[in-house]
Parts: sequence; C-alpha cells; structure tokens
Amino acid sequence: MALKQLIGEVLSDLGFVTQKQLEAALSKQREITNNELLPEKLQRTRMVAEARFASKAENIPLLGDILHKMGYITTDQLVKALKQQEIMLKEYSTIESDALCSVMDMGALVNTSLNLVEVLSLIMKNASKVTHSTASTLMLLEEDTGELIFSVPTGPKADELMDIRIKKGQGIAGWVVEHGEPVVIPDVKKDRRHYSGIDKKSGFETKSILAVPMKAKTKLIGVLEAINKENGGTFSEQDALLLSIFASQAAMAIENARLYGELKDELEKRNQMEWNLAELEKFRALGQLSAGVAHDFNNILAAITGYSEMALDDISNEPQVHRSIKGVLKASYRAKKLVNQILTFSRQSSQEQVPIQSNRVVREIIKLLKATVPSTIEISENITPNAGTLVGDPTQFHQVLMNLCTNAYHAIGEKPGSIRITLAPVVLDATETGIHNGLKPGSFVKLCVSDDGCGMDQSTMEQIFEPYFTTKEKDVGTGMGLAMVHGIVKSNGGAVKVFSEIGKGSTFEVLFPVVDLDVNVEEELREPLPTGTEHILFIDDEEAIIDIWYEALSKLGYSVTAKTNPLEAIEAFSAEPEAFDLIITDMTMPKITGDKVAAKMMDIRPDIPVILCTGFKEPISEKKAKAIGIRAFALKPFESRYLSNLVRKVLDE
Repeated sequence: MALKQLIGEVLSDLGFVTQKQLEAALSKQREITNNELLPEKLQRTRMVAEARFASKAENIPLLGDILHKMGYITTDQLVKALKQQEIMLKEYSTIESDALCSVMDMGALVNTSLNLVEVLSLIMKNASKVTHSTASTLMLLEEDTGELIFSVPTGPKADELMDIRIKKGQGIAGWVVEHGEPVVIPDVKKDRRHYSGIDKKSGFETKSILAVPMKAKTKLIGVLEAINKENGGTFSEQDALLLSIFASQAAMAIENARLYGELKDELEKRNQMEWNLAELEKFRALGQLSAGVAHDFNNILAAITGYSEMALDDISNEPQVHRSIKGVLKASYRAKKLVNQILTFSRQSSQEQVPIQSNRVVREIIKLLKATVPSTIEISENITPNAGTLVGDPTQFHQVLMNLCTNAYHAIGEKPGSIRITLAPVVLDATETGIHNGLKPGSFVKLCVSDDGCGMDQSTMEQIFEPYFTTKEKDVGTGMGLAMVHGIVKSNGGAVKVFSEIGKGSTFEVLFPVVDLDVNVEEELREPLPTGTEHILFIDDEEAIIDIWYEALSKLGYSVTAKTNPLEAIEAFSAEPEAFDLIITDMTMPKITGDKVAAKMMDIRPDIPVILCTGFKEPISEKKAKAIGIRAFALKPFESRYLSNLVRKVLDE
C-alpha cells in the first residue's frame, strides 16, 4: 500500500543501508527474478501459472536476504528491520475505515487514470480530508537546482502558491529532502527551519506542518505537506502514516505518467521509423524503376538527337526550320539531363556541376512558360542583367523555376491572374543570413516567384516541402515538386522561404550563392567533325540507333558494319577479326550484355579497341569498364560531335 512497508525502505530509514546499496540489491533481485521466472510473453494465465508452479520460485531470495548476502547489513540489523516492519503493519491496521476507503479509492484512481493533474489534485484534496488539515501542498524536486516547486497546492491561498520555488535546503520541506524523513512541527514559530517567506507571498498564516518525503521507487522526487490542523491541534503519527501513503500514491501516479510518456515516445519513434522505412522502400522502387526506364528513354532520346543532327546538316539553307530543329535538340539535351537527375536522385548517377549564367537561364524558361501558360495569366519579369553566376546543374536550376511557376499557375487556376518573376543580385550580412538556417554571409542571386492565387494558411506552409504532400487533385499534383525544389536549393548551398496569405497569393524567395567566374555566353565556334576510313563494327539492339549512327559514321568516311543481334556480331567478328578496327557496342541487350560481348571479342583479338555505350551508368561503371580492357565509356544519348571525337581519339590511341 505504501513504500514504507518495503523492507528496503525500512532498512534505509533505520540508516542500515545507503541509497546506492539499496539500488544495487534491487538490481540483483531483478536479475535473479528475470533469470528464474520471466515468462516468454506477457500472457496473464501463463505468467500466473509459471509463478505458481515454478519449482525455483521458493529459492528466489527476498531483498533483505540479498542485502545480507551482499554484506551490506548484519543479521541483527535485518532482524531489527523486520520487527520495525511488523510495528508499521500494526499501525496500518489501526487506520479508521473512512480514511482507509479514501486510500483505496485513490489507489484505484492512480491505477486507472493517466490524467496526472486530475489524479494529483484528488490525492491532495483527500490528503487534506483524512489528515483534517486546512491546506496541503505537493512540492516536486527539480534535480538540476535542488529547488522545490509548489506543483499542486490546495487550500484558501492555492492560486498564490502555484509554481513558487524555494531554494535547496530552505524551510521544513527543504529539511525533509536533505534527510529523507517525515517531520511533525506543532508550532512553526518555535522552529528555526520554518521559512516564513511563503506566508508573506501568499498571505496565509502557517501554524503547524506535517511534511513527508515523496519517493518513486527509491528516489526522492518531492515532499507532501499538510498545513494547520482544522481543530488547531497537533498532527498525529496516524496523520503522518496517512500522508505517507498518499505521498506514495502521488509518486506512483507521477511514475505511471512518466512511463506512459516514455512508452508513447518510443511508440512514436517506432511509427516514425516504420514510416521512414516505407519511404525508403518507395525510393528504392523509384531507383529500380528509374534505372530500368533510363536505358529505354535514353535510346529514344538518342534517336531524336541523332535524326535532328542529321536534319540540321540537310537544311542549313532553311533558317526557320533550322531554328526549330535546334529547339528540338536543345529540348532533347535537357531531357537527357533530367534523366541523369532522376538517376542522381536514386543514386544511379552523379550530378553535372558547371557555371550557369542565371539571367540567361531564367529568360529561356520564361519563353517556355509564356508558350504553355494560359493567356488569362499574365507573366511579368524583372531580370537584372548579369545577376550572377552559379555553379551547379543547369537542369536543376531550370527545374526549380519551372516547379515554382507551375505551382503558381495551379494556385491561380482558371481565373485571370498574374505571375511575377524577379531575379537580382543581393549581398547578405550575418544578421540577414541568420533567418535562413545554414546560410553564410556573402553574395547571392535572389529569385522570386509571386502569384495572386488562392494563397496558403500557416499549417499548409509548414508542410509544402515535405515529400508527397499536396493540396492538389490526384491527377494534378504528386507532392514531389516543392520537395524537389527544396532539396535542389539546399544541396546547392541555398535557401528557400515562402510568404503567403489566404486569398492574396504566395511568394517564393530562393537564394543561390554566386561564384566569381567569367562565363562565355556565346556559343563556341565549332571545328569540322573529325573523319576517318577505318572499319567499325557497331552493335545495338535498337534499329533507330543503328540507322542513325550507320549514316552518321558513314558520312564521316568510316566503313560501318551494323548489327542488332549481339550474337551475330560475335560470329561476324570471329570470322574476320582482323577486318575490324573498332567495336562500338551497347551495354544492355537481349541474350548477352555489351561487356561480355567485348570480353569475347578481346579473347579472340586482345588489341581490338572497344567503346561501351549505355543509357545509364549501372550496373557497370567507367572504372570497371576500363579495368576489363574497354578503351572508352559513352553515356547515351550523345551528340554527333561527342561520338565522332571519341571514335577518332580511341582509334588514334
């Protein structure tokens, strides 16, 4: 019923054992109990049955025996403690029935309610009732400072006492904390330990005090006080016993709430971990999907870029068509970079880091936006010339602005509205970068995208950068756009903030750090493509790829044998190994992969140079390809200039 009944507490109160010795004995007892009787699962019937029928149960030593065996107490001390325990049990038997009912009611409440404030308030009210005191106070001990805090006061001046602190060792309660013993003070005016400052603060006159320590297991966590006997008399030993019982119940309620909080935290951590694992599985699936799609998609892009480049050579005298084809090529190269970005996102590839002239890229994107956004939405721009040079992936910068503008467009909807895009250089000091977590003072390019759409509330703004969060319809948004914007900006050393108000629109402010580089914005003058007369064996399972590069390489003067079946290519090479000067093979093909095709051909003729082409860098890296004797590694889709230069380089080497 109360902690005072436990033999360990009795031994501690008698001064026979220290707190550390008691904790060591309790730890030893738990270890023995766990080894002997701990059920495999907490099934009530099995647990009771094991405890009832276990042959080893009678052999488990009691706490007093453990303390004796560990040499902490003598036999005489144990006997004295057991006699003291018997005396205390007799005292419990003298408790009046009304008081006992209150104690039992509080015990039931403690074990059935997790509403700590309610439980502690009722405990203190009943403590006042059974001790016949005019007021009572539960004070909790703050471990860091040793101060006692008036946590649950009752009585006529309870509001004035709430959260008052008394210093370590101060007052009657402070003495109880230091000595760990209950105390009865019939007249506080005659006791030097009394701290009258509390009465001055509350306006309440303290005449007599009963104070008992409050312990959770073996740890003192606070003090319970009963103040002023109703009849003006002195608190009795039975009052002290009852208040000690209520102190143990209050400690139990606090401990239950603490354990519940810990279990709740652990459950939340576990749920968060499970959610993280589920998200990880999504990204793994995305990685597998992107790796599979990348090869086929890059083959399609290779065909688009290849045919477009050949078309450019044939229509050089038609400027309008020439510009259109160049636009197709430009979009194809951007699509290639986008595929690489997806592969980077799924850890299949590395990012391209190059100088970017920010104002030039923004103007290109605005042209594209004006062609795709409905005419009901006006796009205005304020772009500072030479706003600043960034270092990063141009496709990522493109994607940031496109996602922000698409988001603005969706926020406006079908009604008329406007999107405002500004770009300007800014210099931020330590105070200004302080509002952007992680930014260092320096020069930045500030990109702002504003709209007069529906706007967002605070709750929405706090979630918009989370993956898969979206307020859009199922077929409109995936919840990845702004998450990707945030990830790209942060990975490039920048920051993004959003300002929004319901019904008035939103503004996204993005900061990118600038670098001091001179970027040549003019296209380089291209030299003629290198030519040759060697014999090339070209292998790819895509007919379109074969057609493009057969024609492109033939135009450069090479003799080309093209095969879509890798096994037929091996047969052709085996028949005349000296007839070929170079092998160009795709990596991912049916029946046999390109690295194995190369290995078989190099087994026949070790000096044959091989260029390995692939739509993505896995499952073979450039380093691994060169380690098995492959001379060069080409990531599709590639430009005519890139492949022609690579072919010439490998042949010349």
